[in-house]
Amino acid sequence: MVPVRERLLDAGQALLVEDGFKVLNRGLNVAEIAARAEVSEKTFFATFGDKGRYVEELLVRFNRPPAPRAGTVVDVVEQALAETKGDPRRLLRTVSTWNYELLRADPATLMQLATVVLGRGHQGAMRRLRQTYAAYDQAGVRVYRSMLARWSASLRAPFTPEQLAVVLTALVEGLFLRHLADPDAVPDTLLGDTVVALVGALLDPEQGHGHVDDAIAPLADEVVRAYRVDRLDGLPDNPRNAVIAAARHEFAARGYYATTPDHIAARAGVPLTVLRQLFPVKASIVVGALRPGCGELRSLLDDDLALGVAPRHLLRRHLERLAAFTLGNREFAEALVMAVVHDTATDDTTDGISREIDLAGMLVPVIEAGRARGDFGADHDPATLARALTDSTLLHCLTHRDGTAADHVDAVEALALHGLLARAAPDAPPGR
Repeated sequence: MVPVRERLLDAGQALLVEDGFKVLNRGLNVAEIAARAEVSEKTFFATFGDKGRYVEELLVRFNRPPAPRAGTVVDVVEQALAETKGDPRRLLRTVSTWNYELLRADPATLMQLATVVLGRGHQGAMRRLRQTYAAYDQAGVRVYRSMLARWSASLRAPFTPEQLAVVLTALVEGLFLRHLADPDAVPDTLLGDTVVALVGALLDPEQGHGHVDDAIAPLADEVVRAYRVDRLDGLPDNPRNAVIAAARHEFAARGYYATTPDHIAARAGVPLTVLRQLFPVKASIVVGALRPGCGELRSLLDDDLALGVAPRHLLRRHLERLAAFTLGNREFAEALVMAVVHDTATDDTTDGISREIDLAGMLVPVIEAGRARGDFGADHDPATLARALTDSTLLHCLTHRDGTAADHVDAVEALALHGLLARAAPDAPPGR
């Protein structure tokens, strides 16, 4: 026998689903709810106390976790893999059809929509709704990660499996909502076809850190060529700055290696030939972006040296400035690290980025001054120490997204200047 409380809640839910206009016109009627639940009005009030408490429970109950939808998706995918012989197109359509049919048949879907419409101001109902969506997302993410591994593919930036789960849930629910209003506009195959198109655009089979913009790049390139002819009068007012701003955006979205000069030229609104004249190679854009800030760092350091600031204090001041410079130019600082590695391994960068942006070289006079005063040890080459401190600061800033410049330098000092050992090992040979 279904408990009275559940029967009354079922009755209210059924009234909303079956005749929402009537409820909107007259409100939830206690007598009708009690009659449908086959109990008396007295029992209704004995159970809930008043109608307000009943409505609150009803709102929260709208979002009972729909276990079949979230709980069996992994099994459905495994079965579909066997039936489709692994063909991603057939697999995506098969799973999409299952999900859409399940959603249309599940009354919980309508109740979730009702929560958004009627209960946005109710914290308990919205919390329950978020938990329901989180269950969908978790199940979806497990499947998407498994499929990406099976297909040896990744998602194009900026998409993640978590974002894909949100998008696909919204897609199926949006089509369901349109189906309720206009069934003829939503054929049964529409969701599957859309998912194939969407996933096809997002997949990066080469795992080359691709960006979603690349999926439409051929069309975009043709459109850009049609609107931007190779003429100087069509250039931005400051083409150099436009290229640097475009490179900052592309490096942030794609990474240094995955960004091509074509990407930068298209975003900057300059012909590729003009970009090549201003910046012969991609690394020279990094030099152009960082050179002003690098010059300021060197000028401030030179002033401190001329004013006789103590080397130990000066070292800290410079590393904090370097950390602030890195945090303020994160996209180009990351590109700098990548370009320097590339520059030392190949001979195709004509700018010599490691010579143009010699951040480590700035520190050499400081370390030499500290050695002369006896503040720093003389066991290691100053250039080697300068490189180690500079690289450590750069990498700590780039690999730890939070924290101030001072926080990053604290971490570098703790390791590079104070070391790991709390005390020397007993009977350790000298130098060990």
